[in-house]
Amino acid sequence: MEKPLLKVKDLAVEFQTRQGPVRAANIISFEVKPKETFCLVGESGCGKSVVALALLGLLPANALVSGEVWYRENNLLPYSAPEQRQVRGREIAMIFEQPMGCLNPVMSIGEQIMEAYGVNRVCSKQEVRVGAKRLIEEVGISSRRFRDYPHELSGGMQQRVMIAMALACQPRLLIADEPTTSLDVTVQYQIIQLLRELKERYDMSLLLITHDLGVVAEMGDQVAVMYAGDLLEITNVHDFFFTPGHPYSRALIKVVEGNSLNPIHGNVPNLTDRLQGCPFYARCPDAITLCREIRPQASYINNKMERCHLVQFDTSRKAN
Repeated sequence: MEKPLLKVKDLAVEFQTRQGPVRAANIISFEVKPKETFCLVGESGCGKSVVALALLGLLPANALVSGEVWYRENNLLPYSAPEQRQVRGREIAMIFEQPMGCLNPVMSIGEQIMEAYGVNRVCSKQEVRVGAKRLIEEVGISSRRFRDYPHELSGGMQQRVMIAMALACQPRLLIADEPTTSLDVTVQYQIIQLLRELKERYDMSLLLITHDLGVVAEMGDQVAVMYAGDLLEITNVHDFFFTPGHPYSRALIKVVEGNSLNPIHGNVPNLTDRLQGCPFYARCPDAITLCREIRPQASYINNKMERCHLVQFDTSRKAN
């Protein structure tokens, strides 16, 4: 069996706030295989981005992080800040939802790509410039715009610059956090196609964080569903859309299918509350008393994971 490139085990993130501790990620475990596109999906605010930032050691000082993050046989969580910087960019890179907030407004895009390109290389300035121009053309921007500043580019072009910077050191794993959210539909499609092409060209794994199920259908291999800091289901992309297991996954699919609106009734629980049972209990049409009282254990059936009490009673879904 192929070893995972990334293995996250029992990852928990808790923020200390004035209102009390907030558990933003609650014992999260998943694996990303080489060359795989692994989609982490869920509503805004469910903890997806917190998980991504925890993987790279980018959370603020008030975050308490526990668990294990294994990348190529190394647990990254105990790494010091300098050690984490060696991993970021060289081995794992990340692109963010709002590219304008990540780009330096007083540096040209060419200078910023050159800076990223030269971080882990010993080469001349001319070689760095040539490499940066090659990258900018790879992501679909004319090298004539090398001296342009971020504010002179559209949102889609800015995201292409961020992708070029992320690829500068040829990472093995690219984390894309809502890479198309702020873009119009046509540009979204272009960015999706670009990510797919570059993933194949560079033999990368892609951890795609999104609430857009259309993007998941277009790019995904595996899908992990998050809700209120909990990971509720992991399955392949086909089964996620056609035979979703967890009640929350089924509700997500129902929201987007057909022409009618099918909202999920109720509200997401307050993460400052210490939830004892399933976080989806209050909104779940299939909930039983046990769901309110005890957090479900993860059940692994036929290469899928579901965190739901109902799985225990459904003999038709148990492995043969």
